[in-house]
Order: sequence, then C-alpha cells, then structure tokens
Amino acid sequence: MPPPGYLTAAGIESCLQYLANTYPTICQLIVMPEASHEGSSIRAIRIRGGASGNRRGVLFIGGVHAREIVNPDLLVSFALNLCKAYTSGTGLTFGGRSYGSSIVRLLVHTLDIFILPLVNPDGRVYVQSPTGDAFWRKNRNPNVGLPCRGADINRNYNLLWSSGIGTSASSCSEVFKGNNAFSEPETRNVRHLLDTYPNIMGMIDVHSYMQLVLYPWGDDDNQTTNPSMNFMNPAYNGMRGTAGDSIYREYMPQTDWDWFATTGNRVRDAIAAVRGRVYTVEQSILLYPTSGDSKDYAYSRHFVDATKRKVFAYVLETGTEFQPPYSEALNIISEVSSGLVEFCLACLCAFEEVVRSTALEAELEEARDFREHDMLATPAGRRYVRLLTDNSAEVTEVIQRDDEARKRAVELLQRVNEVVASRKDRRPKVFEASLIEEVERYLNEFSDKRSPSLKKAIQEVRRDLKHFRGKTVSEGLESASKEHENQARY
Repeated sequence: MPPPGYLTAAGIESCLQYLANTYPTICQLIVMPEASHEGSSIRAIRIRGGASGNRRGVLFIGGVHAREIVNPDLLVSFALNLCKAYTSGTGLTFGGRSYGSSIVRLLVHTLDIFILPLVNPDGRVYVQSPTGDAFWRKNRNPNVGLPCRGADINRNYNLLWSSGIGTSASSCSEVFKGNNAFSEPETRNVRHLLDTYPNIMGMIDVHSYMQLVLYPWGDDDNQTTNPSMNFMNPAYNGMRGTAGDSIYREYMPQTDWDWFATTGNRVRDAIAAVRGRVYTVEQSILLYPTSGDSKDYAYSRHFVDATKRKVFAYVLETGTEFQPPYSEALNIISEVSSGLVEFCLACLCAFEEVVRSTALEAELEEARDFREHDMLATPAGRRYVRLLTDNSAEVTEVIQRDDEARKRAVELLQRVNEVVASRKDRRPKVFEASLIEEVERYLNEFSDKRSPSLKKAIQEVRRDLKHFRGKTVSEGLESASKEHENQARY
C-alpha cells in the first residue's frame, strides 16, 4: 500500500465536484467522452473568469501512470488554491515564492486553464487497494486474448507509435504500447481536449520522479537545419531512437527550441525558489528514448496538420520517488505549483491581450503569420519576440489596469499594422518619422516604474527604432539585424 494521506480516485472526483460547486463563476466541470475500462467517469475542469473572448489555453494533466500518486493531488491542490486566491482577492505563496493578487487575477482573466488531474482512475484504485499492486504503472485494460493486463497510456499516442522506440508490443511489459495508437480511452480523452479546445497552446503532463523538466523530442536528438528529417518521413524509418549518433536527428525550429529551453528554465527557477530544489531542464531523449508519449504527440500535431495550433508541451518529473511520505508530497505540491504558475505566465501574449475586443482582434491570424514567417526569420525579429515573451505578464498586467495606456497602444498598433499588412504589396508602406517618434514617446512613458527586465527590453527596442524610420518593415528588420551582427563581431 502507498503511504497514507493521499486522495483516492473517488476523493479526487469529489474535489472536482467541490470546485465546480463552490466556484461556479470561474470553474466548470468537463466530462470526458469516454469512461475508463472499469467504468469510471473521467472529468477535467476549466478555470476562467472575466470577459469571454479569444484567449490562450493551457492544459495540465496528471495521474497517467498509476503508481505516481503525488501528481493528481498536486493538480487538485493547484486548482483549489488558484480558485480560493482569485475569489478572496489574495495572492499565492509557495515557500519562498509569492505571486500577488494581480497575478492571480491576470491568469484567471486572460487564460483558459484546463486541469485533468486523474487520467487513469482505474490504475489509482488498483494501486491504493489492499489487494492491488502499489507500483502498478499501466491502466487496467483487460487485454482480452493476451497474457497480461494494462497498457502504458504514455506510449499509446499516435507519434511514431509503430516504431518501437522505448515501447513494447508485449502486454506484460510496463511500456506496452497497446494494440494500436489511441487504443485506450484515456489517451483518446486527452486527444479530445486538444481537439475540442483549439486555443490550448501550452501543456504539462505531470509525472514522477527525477526532478526534471522535459521537452520534445523523445525519439532522437534535436536539430534545426533539415526540416525534411522529421518523424513523418518514412525514408528515416529504422534510423531513429539512438541519442548521440549522427544518423538521425529530429527537426525542431530554432525558435521553438529556444522557447522550450527558456520557459523550462523559468519553471525550474520558480520551483527552486520555494525550497531550493533545482530541477534539470533537458530534451527528453536524454532521460531515455520514447515514442507515443503525450508531450511529443501534442507538439507534433501542428506539423501533421498545419491548421492545428502549435502546443508547447512538457513532461514534468516531480520529486525523487514514486510515493514519498505525504509530508514530503506537500512540499512537492508547493514547489511544483509555483512552477505551474510560472508556466501559465510564460504562455501569456501581451499583443493578444492588448488587441482583445478591438478591431485589431480580427487581424490576429495575420499577426501570427507575420510573427512566424517574417519576425522569426530574422535575428532582430527573433529578439523582439523573445523580449515580448519574457515580459508579456508584466505588460499585460499594466495594460489591464491602465485604460489610457491600452488605448494609446491600440492606436499605435493600428498604424503599425497598416505598414506591416502592406509588406507583400508591390509597393509596401514605410514607417513615417512621425509614427516612429510617437512610438518612442509611448515606450519612454511606459517604461516608468517598471521592472528592471522590462525597462531593459524597452531600451533595447527604442535603440532599434532608428532602423525603421522611412523603411518598410522588412527593410527595418534587415537593418536592425545587420547592426547587431556587426556588433557581435566586435
């Protein structure tokens, strides 16, 4: 039997019901379309408040592997603390890390926070049963006609499922991948959330143990130079799965790799601030090769179907054992909750929040196209995207409480957008000197009383404004990129 103190599967279900009943204005139950093999209903919740409208979503899932019993309790605790703090107008404190009431309000008003705390209820029931197996990993699929029960839910997703990398076709193996991709109702439920809520752009699958923050890919080392060397290309079948060789490396755009590393470091630092435990941030193959897992599947979806949103997905390995005493579990819950808050903040986009409910909101798809195909194609553009991403939480917080700052930002963005939108025209527009001067004045005023990080970012952007005066947006990005390249040489 696991140590006492942990919630049962029924207890987790009761907690979700309690949250929905106690905080109905911000917390809604979501019933998954499929029950478990043993007939258990599976539910998630969505936390959101404030005005409706276009917003980003984040998804946290846990309890995939039955023996990893800390994580469902962790996600329920995180949801409860967030709802309580928002409703009471207070902040969140986790050991040495605190987030003020304005941050709590910011998250609830700007994100859809989806939490599926117990993906695998049957497995948890079996682990906590006196007649069960405390270290059972899989679900409880009876696997009719096969010698052993259960499939590894985190090897059952449709990402290189047939490759055999880190999986087994034997039902008796702990990494049995199932009879086919998505053969298990639990994985189909996770897919359902991603399909039903296409605003989800960030995801963490919480596991135990090893104190790791893992990002894609799990099948091989990453590379950024050869897009044709990817999981969809059958020419490379049989070559994947060995870390450190030169035969195959999985493609990932450099900007995505940077986002994964930077955000992973933010999560790591937020966890460490609670009681000093420093998690390791790394590509997941460095732990061991895998295929058919949740984070790689979630991230892969936009490569397979360009109409799907890119999902930046991680696996978080909590603690140093599967089933710590509950006193230690409470410490893990506290430190990892801090990391989850930080991840939510990293998923905010200041630009999207500024233009929400304005005429510019209709231009979001065009703005995303500009970001992906123009900004991220130049060194200067990548710097601006990084600076905005790193400071989005603070910018969004200011804009939400300062109507005048938001109004002026929208007015300037409308004028900037006229130039940006013309970039593919035969005669694209240029940035007039008067617009550049207005932007500079606004940035100068906006930087007053801001954090050192945001002040530094604004100063960097202001220094580059000269490159855009009298130029098209493409010319400006090229000019700013050249100057920084020259400075780097000397």
